[in-house]
Amino acid sequence: MNWVEQWRALSARIEGLISAGEFVLSAFKVNSSDSFQTVKKSLIPEFQAILAELEKFKTKHGTELPSQAATALATFLGQGWRAFDNNQGPVNIQILAPLAAFRSQFDYLMRDSEIEMANLTELAFEHLRRMIVVNLDVRQKWAEAFEHHETSCERLGAIHLLGHGIWAFKVSAAGGATDLVYSDPLQERSGTIKRTARALVLTEWKRVMKPGDLEAKAKEGRSQTDLYSGGVLGDTELKGTRYIVLVTESNLPAPGDIALEKVVYRHIVVPTKPEPPSEASRKQMRENSSNAV
Repeated sequence: MNWVEQWRALSARIEGLISAGEFVLSAFKVNSSDSFQTVKKSLIPEFQAILAELEKFKTKHGTELPSQAATALATFLGQGWRAFDNNQGPVNIQILAPLAAFRSQFDYLMRDSEIEMANLTELAFEHLRRMIVVNLDVRQKWAEAFEHHETSCERLGAIHLLGHGIWAFKVSAAGGATDLVYSDPLQERSGTIKRTARALVLTEWKRVMKPGDLEAKAKEGRSQTDLYSGGVLGDTELKGTRYIVLVTESNLPAPGDIALEKVVYRHIVVPTKPEPPSEASRKQMRENSSNAV
């Protein structure tokens, strides 16, 4: 389970505790005594269990978190919540308020990084695919790049993504991050990237010359990105998703996402000579009819 998924599970557990606390508070309006010691026996132990889970979360994933989210987590855990007096009965329920505030803050900081960068990247790739369909000049450039060399495709793609604020990079043979346009180490451009990029995204571009090679090229691309150890520019980098871009001549179905350990591999097909949408639709209808016979 990657850190995003683990946090979602923890966040849901915190939400459940907060809801239980709100119910108990509403009951206190009717009867302020806690005869069954609900707070001491149920709510506070759950609060302590969540603290323990947050400590484990910090130890396991602290280096993967966006810096602001990591700081918020460390600050909350460093406020000494385990040292409170557990003999004050209903008064202790107040301790749930800072937990609720932390959860809200962390949810925001998490969403503001990984998810927003991934959405921006998806938009850029969809824009590229549609540009090739409707813009004859763009289509011609991509057709020429496809015939010429794989690096020609990745350079064109890098320039398009940069127009969306995305700085795409690939992995060198030694496992370092390499600029797609100039082919030099990405760290040499760190100043420019920090000033201009909304997201830093690991990509691997593969030419698929024959439809039957699609899966093999996708696997090859995933293996090449595995050389990368991560962590180029901190918060700017999309760490949880890597993009395998399969440049083809015709439009082919993209392989499904593959999740391995802490990384999701997204496969994007970029056809350089896509059929017009109307023709593609008619072709699909003919294939469906043929299969039905």
